[in-house]
Amino acid sequence: MIIVFGWGRSQNSLDDFAVTLSESISLDQELYQEDIRGSLAHARMLYKINVLNADELKQIEVGLEKIRSQIERGKFKFDPKLEDIHTHIEMALIEICGDTGRRLHTARSRNDQIALDTHLYVISRSKLLAALILALCEALYKQAQSHLNTLLPGYTHLQVAQPIRLSHHLLAYFWAFSRDMERLKETAKRASRLPLGSGALAGLNYKVDRDFLANELGFASIYSNSMDAVSSRDHILDFVSTTAVIMSHASRLAEEIILWNSQEFSFLVLADNLTTGSSIMPQKKNPDLAELVRGKTGRVQANLQNILTNLKGLPMCYNRDLQEDRFPLLDSYKQTSLCLEAMAKMIAGIDFKSKRMRQALEKGYANATDLADALVQKKAIPFREAHHLVGRLVRLCVEKDLSLEEASLADRKAISPHFANEEFYKQSIDLEASVEKKLSYGGTSLSSQKKQIEEAALELQKWKTY
Repeated sequence: MIIVFGWGRSQNSLDDFAVTLSESISLDQELYQEDIRGSLAHARMLYKINVLNADELKQIEVGLEKIRSQIERGKFKFDPKLEDIHTHIEMALIEICGDTGRRLHTARSRNDQIALDTHLYVISRSKLLAALILALCEALYKQAQSHLNTLLPGYTHLQVAQPIRLSHHLLAYFWAFSRDMERLKETAKRASRLPLGSGALAGLNYKVDRDFLANELGFASIYSNSMDAVSSRDHILDFVSTTAVIMSHASRLAEEIILWNSQEFSFLVLADNLTTGSSIMPQKKNPDLAELVRGKTGRVQANLQNILTNLKGLPMCYNRDLQEDRFPLLDSYKQTSLCLEAMAKMIAGIDFKSKRMRQALEKGYANATDLADALVQKKAIPFREAHHLVGRLVRLCVEKDLSLEEASLADRKAISPHFANEEFYKQSIDLEASVEKKLSYGGTSLSSQKKQIEEAALELQKWKTY
């Protein structure tokens, strides 16, 4: 490829080291779709304002589509000396179209080009990530539907707290990821502001039709200030921030999968094709995908710190530092998309062990709070006293390695005569009765869970139209 023009005052060839430091094509070649799309819209706008004639527009359109095809087929040669995706495409177009290709750069700068490309990228990738989250939410929803009657301990401080339904636990993540889809929608909405037509910083010496460009490219509005347009990276901050939140939710779910997959919990079994063995220990079945999701979360969250630090000290308008915005943007999308797909596959393939969950529930004294509440409600005992009595009974059961269900009448009576009433005691510690008492909206009772399932179904339907 022959370089047919220089960059203004810098006439000498760039030092090889400077090329290595300056190039961004190793990253922003991923923006070729957005760059070609922007160039097609710009060419049509130039035709509309009589900078290009119909024949020139046709040549440029055909040339750009040819370049797109070459890139997609792996036939396009990328050269670090050409720095970025804009220059690569422009130079290739000049080779195809000659002087007509040179006319495409009229009334635009690489400054508003890269701003356009990244805006388009954020909009499209926000929708792609939302689709991946939707698939994960569907997997959570289906598992929740199947486990309305599976009871397990709910935990605080990773200590057994109260009985819950497995559906309740799974739907907690469903709603967290649903909010992430809202964040992505808002991110795309805020990114739908056209920067193209701002030039390098001050505007253009051409009466460009920015409304035409906005309509052609699907933008909802136009930047009011050309300096703001070429220097703002708010859209990237929004996107990388949102992916950091998504990954935080994914990491929490991955952590619970890892814990529940352990021998100590044994609450679930992962699909064989999503786990690995050990090179030395034949009994191992490692939850590698969940561990990788947990590990990649730090990487995505670091990307947010990366771009925040990059932007904090920059004066207004374009500075070459902004070239560094590509890595956190592109990497956050790549890692988040991989992790969301992994989470959806894991959730869909999990075999939950209901019997083991029930055993953990009984051994963990999760019904202790219900017994204390029963003393308050039916025996008119102050809560602090009830709490103390049940605590003593639990301590005795722990010492004898018994569940509350297994405690003998003599042991119960030794703590309090109230525990001697068999009917009262059994009703108070019944696990099914415990979850059914949680009748408040959003709780773990069966009626509340059925309502939540209905709402989740409506939520899924809503996002399928996004």
